[in-house]
Amino acid sequence: MWLAKYKVYHKTCLITPLCIKNNVDDYVTLLSSWKEKNRFYYAEMHNAQGKDSDINNFTNDLKINCKKLEKKGNTIFTLNEESIEKEFYDPVFDPKIIYTKPVLVSKSGYEIWEMASWEKEALTKVLKVPTFKIEIKSLKAAKLSNIFFPKVCPELSPKQKEALDLAVKEGYYQFPRKIKLEELAKLSHVKRQTFQENLRRGERKLIPFLVEGIEI
Repeated sequence: MWLAKYKVYHKTCLITPLCIKNNVDDYVTLLSSWKEKNRFYYAEMHNAQGKDSDINNFTNDLKINCKKLEKKGNTIFTLNEESIEKEFYDPVFDPKIIYTKPVLVSKSGYEIWEMASWEKEALTKVLKVPTFKIEIKSLKAAKLSNIFFPKVCPELSPKQKEALDLAVKEGYYQFPRKIKLEELAKLSHVKRQTFQENLRRGERKLIPFLVEGIEI
């Protein structure tokens, strides 16, 4: 199989300007796409990462630009409708392409695509789309060892999400740990016990979700 990783600057992307504007990273998974009555439709799942207020603003902006939108926690489902004549749809939505990870739409203004296909040509056709400026991070023949399958994340409270985000950012989950609970609590302006409770409650929701289906 052929595997590709591209860094993409997409001139006409709907989502990138909204990520930049609202300081949000968006992990996008294509769920389905189809053509109907000279229109092109595609359904996506978004997992937005950032402050709750920024995610809410991002969602409101996204809703204006989508045909339909539903939101649960940080997970957003959208249905988009476009003109069938837009030239980039055929290569990007080629059914021969497998998106092995969600597309990262970064608040820094670029996208990261990780894809696979039995045919190299399906991956290289994307490089020829004039509205894309693409930097090839890798393009090689190799065995596909891992793939992402989307599912809805458990809903965290704002305090739980804030505690987990801070712990990840400050290196609490690295080995060795870069920071102690007491220091994280101080950064959050709460007592150690309060911060620990928020963190553990968030972990209790996320860990079973993350390990579900893993075979040992």
